[in-house]
Amino acid sequence: MSFNKEADYRVNFRENGKILSVEITCCGKHIGEIRFEDGQTKVCPECGVTHSVKIQHNHFHLSRIK
Repeated sequence: MSFNKEADYRVNFRENGKILSVEITCCGKHIGEIRFEDGQTKVCPECGVTHSVKIQHNHFHLSRIK
């Protein structure tokens, strides 16, 4: 499993400062956007990596899972 592919996350905010969504770039390409809700996922069509958001009490994780 290779995680050397270029990946990036861009967090979008509402005017009131709350997080709205996360845009995902993987393998050097924009692959889409996920709502900022626990358990949301997006799969890269090129390498098959699943990008997910997990919200916990006072923080969140953006993860890459093959």
